[in-house]
Formats: sequence, structure tokens, C-alpha cells
Amino acid sequence: MNTYKKYCPNVFIAECTEKHNKGDMITLTTKRGKENEHIVHNLVGYTGTKDNLKYCYSITRLDGFNNQERAKNRANRRSDWANSADNKSDAYYDRSNKDRDFLILGEPIKVGHHSERRHRKMFEDAHRNIGKSIEFQDKAEEHRHKAEYWEKLSSKIDLSMPDSSDFFAEQLEHAKEYHVFLKDNPDKREHSMSLQYAKNKVNDLEKKVKTSNKLWGYQEEIKPKEEQKKTTNPLGDFNGLFFAFNKDQFKKGMLSIGLEESDTAKILSIGHGGFLLKSRKEAFKKAVG
Repeated sequence: MNTYKKYCPNVFIAECTEKHNKGDMITLTTKRGKENEHIVHNLVGYTGTKDNLKYCYSITRLDGFNNQERAKNRANRRSDWANSADNKSDAYYDRSNKDRDFLILGEPIKVGHHSERRHRKMFEDAHRNIGKSIEFQDKAEEHRHKAEYWEKLSSKIDLSMPDSSDFFAEQLEHAKEYHVFLKDNPDKREHSMSLQYAKNKVNDLEKKVKTSNKLWGYQEEIKPKEEQKKTTNPLGDFNGLFFAFNKDQFKKGMLSIGLEESDTAKILSIGHGGFLLKSRKEAFKKAVG
């Protein structure tokens, strides 16, 4: 089964049990069992074990739904809620004025009179309804404020979108130019940390460009960690070499090269916990270049 996996902020990738090619269409299942169709882009890594290897791919929804569409939906939903709260606020305000024509006369409550109960109820209804009107007015303002927030995000480009590679690359160029400008013109800095902030922005954008290229750009083949170890560690199977960081490891290491623990005269230390047969010294030098 293909599932979602969090890769970095705003980005979910596909975790698949089978290998896919760029452009393939796959179905992913959410934690709640909902299925969505996606298009495969780049292989970004592996998870699982050697016997249960899983492939991780960058993906986009087949229906085009992304973070921008999600933000638009939330902005529209908040706007609808704000309008609904406004309507309720107006309705309660109108109810609070139901007995307005009588109450503005300032007629005092006649204690003990048959009209006392009805008169008090007029005040209570007006007070309750105006309170509800203010409550829904505040809710409308809150929904409207959040709608504005989501509206701004509806045009934001983030790492979950294939267009982010070009976008962040352009942003990085501008950030580098601004950093150089501040570096060459100290008098243009607004405060003592301006240069540092500009450098931090460059560093942040460099990370985003690297990540976006890995997700959406051209990439070389990524190999599982087991294969990487085989190709990047030429001394992994070197005969006559072992590493030990305690007595038990040292004893096992000596046995692995055909020696007893007491045969220390036949080995030499190469540092960092490594021990080598003296007879293999020249071969070791050739191996490490």
C-alpha cells in the first residue's frame, strides 16, 4: 500500500512498496482511509530495511489540488462563516430593538403592578439579544481576519510545488545581491544585525533551492544506504584490518585476522580505533592512495 510521509515543512511524499518511474500515476491512502491519485516525480530516498525496502517519491495530486488550493478553500470557508455571523448579529440586533419604541420613553418599572413582569422581560430580552449581537459580530471579525490570512497564502509558492525550483532560485539571486550590497555599503544597513539577517536569508534560500531541486529537478540515481556503503567504503572488506573500541571488540578483531589476543607484536595501530597486520602495511598504503 502506498502512503503519505512527511518530508519537510509543507511537503508530503509517497512511501511505496514498489518501484515507480517518473510520470507514473499511483494511488495513496491517508491515515483515515481516503484514497487520492497522484503523479510520481523524483525518487528522493528510501525507508525501511534491506528486506523490506520502501521507495520515497515526490508527488503532485492528479486533480491539481495543492497547498494554494487548500488555502483558497479555507479562505472561502472563513468568508462564508463571517457572512453567516454577520447575518446572525444583525438578526439579534433587530430583536433587541423589538420593544425600542416603548423603552425609549423611560417609563419606570411599576413594582407590584400587573405590567412589572412584562416590563422587566423587555429589558432582559433587549440585554440578552444585544449581547448575542456583539458576540456574533466579534466572531465575524475573527473569521474575516483568518480569511485574509488564508487569502495571502493562496498565492504563496512553497516546496510542495514543482514551480518552487525556479521561484527559490530567483529569490536566492536577489538575496545574494542584497547581501553583497550591504557588505559593500555599511552605511546602508538599518541596524547592526542587517548583514547577518541578509546572510541568514541567503543560507535559508540555498537550503530551499537544494531541497526543491531534489524534489522536482533533474537528479542522479539515488542508491539505498547498503549500496552506498559498498561503493563508498573501499576498505570495508580489507583483509588484515579491524576496528575496536573495547576489549571484547579487540579480542574478536584479533580472531577475525587469525591472531590471538596476545599477538599484539604482529599488529599496529592506524588511529581512530583501527588496527592493521604489519604484513599488510604496504597493501594498506596502496589501498588508501
